[in-house]
Amino acid sequence: MSTPPSFTPDPKRRRPGSDDAHVVGEDARSGAPTPPPEAIAPQMWRISEDEADAARPLMPRTLDQPQRDSSPIFPRRSAPQSAPPSYQPASASNPPSYAPGSGRAAQPASSGSGTYAPSGNGPRQVTINRSQAAPVAPPRSAAPASAPRPRRRRRHPILKTLCFFLVIILAWGGFLLWDANTNMGRVSALSGAADTPGTTYLLAGSDSRADGAVKDGFDESERADSIMLVNVAPNGQTVALSIPRDTYAEIPGVGWDKINASYAYGGPQLLVETVEKLTGLTVDHFVQIGMGAVPDMVDAVGGVELCYDNDADDQYSGLTWTAGCHTVDGTTALQFSRMRYQDPEGDIGRTKRQRQVISKVIASAASPATLVNPAKTLRVERAGSKSFTVDEDSSVLTVASLVMALRSASSNQMMGVPPIESLNFTTSAGASAVLLRDTTAGDFFAKLRAGTLTTSDLNQVDGV
Repeated sequence: MSTPPSFTPDPKRRRPGSDDAHVVGEDARSGAPTPPPEAIAPQMWRISEDEADAARPLMPRTLDQPQRDSSPIFPRRSAPQSAPPSYQPASASNPPSYAPGSGRAAQPASSGSGTYAPSGNGPRQVTINRSQAAPVAPPRSAAPASAPRPRRRRRHPILKTLCFFLVIILAWGGFLLWDANTNMGRVSALSGAADTPGTTYLLAGSDSRADGAVKDGFDESERADSIMLVNVAPNGQTVALSIPRDTYAEIPGVGWDKINASYAYGGPQLLVETVEKLTGLTVDHFVQIGMGAVPDMVDAVGGVELCYDNDADDQYSGLTWTAGCHTVDGTTALQFSRMRYQDPEGDIGRTKRQRQVISKVIASAASPATLVNPAKTLRVERAGSKSFTVDEDSSVLTVASLVMALRSASSNQMMGVPPIESLNFTTSAGASAVLLRDTTAGDFFAKLRAGTLTTSDLNQVDGV
């Protein structure tokens, strides 16, 4: 197929070359274009100014040929898959030639290497190496559609309310703990003896006559009106043991006497040492409660229901009682826990009633009716904290743990007195006292330390 005349190139007209073109020589201006040798064709494609010399001069740049980067600003587009016959490129081994025509510049082939005679201001031969294909720009992806704005999660109103009440409860509990620690008294009571396994609390009730709470016709010095030993053995067994106040025991540095006399001789610390010598247990925490605070505590919980199967009209304690169960106020509860002269069991019966009062007050203080009423809770806390005196190493948490131990012993029916040999033992001074079995009940306290006591071991009284 012959080339149309209009596409015949004019060798006299020079087509502007590219920055990467190399001029072969002036002798090629008038002759037919010849392809460069295969060996030097790649070298003529890109050369730097340092590699240029007289044999391979660089074409001088003009204003319309600016310096370019190695990466093209506008990458070349690849030729379409099919082209018109007149534009079909020749193979790499046979460079195309064009017949002179109307002077229009020939369109370069899309691939291969060839020599072209551009038109313009004077002919010159330009050789282009197309072995290095121009990078193809990746297709531009469509702008991503704006993602839907996530919906803000709305917190459930019930969850907000629960969190609010939780914060209030925690703050209220923290205040109660702080207030109780502030109001409780402190006393140096622990002996400093070597520790024994488990945890042992000593709860003592003071019968000071100074506050007028106890009116039994005696004006003696202050004594321990009630003594309760609460022991949590290493195996977890919890026992609340009431030691009768008239128990005959050896007081360190004094000799044999009623155990409550140790408080009069040397205060809380001597009482602790006496109990430790009797039981073989080291007291870890000492808690003392003034008997004058019992009315305040009972009134703070709104009264308690107490039960006693006998009638009583005791002039010493002031108790007037009809057999049965009655809801009483604080004053009557104190008289109930103090009365002993009209009780057939004497001091043993009194310890039973004291444990009953303590259990009922604890149950009422820990009831939901008290806990959900902030005003009532505050009254109970104030009444209790002002009545408690603890050792210097203890706090309100110690009292709380003591209360939990008492509840555990009560629920397991592990509350009582050690085995008693005689309720009317006459001392060398001629006083009446309570004598434990074998004088000190050694076997019983050995089981207490080991945590192997049973309910049958408690409340054994010989001759009764």
